[in-house]
Amino acid sequence: MTIASGVLSRKLDRIFRFLDADGDGELRPEDVTVLAARLAGAFDAPGDRPKIDALERALAEIVRTDVMPMDADGNGGVDIREFGAGFRHAIDNGPEAMLSRFDVMVDAWMNLADSNGDGVIDQAEFTRMYTMTLGVPADDLAIAFAKLDRDGNGTLDREEIRTATREYYTSDDPAAPGNWLFGPM
Repeated sequence: MTIASGVLSRKLDRIFRFLDADGDGELRPEDVTVLAARLAGAFDAPGDRPKIDALERALAEIVRTDVMPMDADGNGGVDIREFGAGFRHAIDNGPEAMLSRFDVMVDAWMNLADSNGDGVIDQAEFTRMYTMTLGVPADDLAIAFAKLDRDGNGTLDREEIRTATREYYTSDDPAAPGNWLFGPM
């Protein structure tokens, strides 16, 4: 089952499948917040509690405020159709509040994933993050990284990641670089 046709729908379908950690077809808070633990493990940062806590808080806020209200049938989980409809509704009715929460989450995961502390994500950090947390193949991520690196300097700064995140979750433009946030669709 998928959300619907179209670029945005395909992206939402993909992220739903990434987030559904137990593969039961329903998103619940425990599915989504497991990403913080995976990311912490990917960067060998289990002792870095402040950064992990910040990421967990940001993800929990997105789940509480944005994802769980999509549960139209009240069963305690959000299925793929509810997820797609919920995102479409948020986009159609002013996505800025949701996107500002995504910006907080981007800052939190960048703080954790920036393993060398230089304030940007390099290709190795980007690849490590998505291969170990979402299982995206490294070859796909090399292409994705080049698409997301808008200024061509070999790193992704916070603005490039924020822009890509916003495009991923809101754009139906098939040429938007943000479509590559998690590799090729």
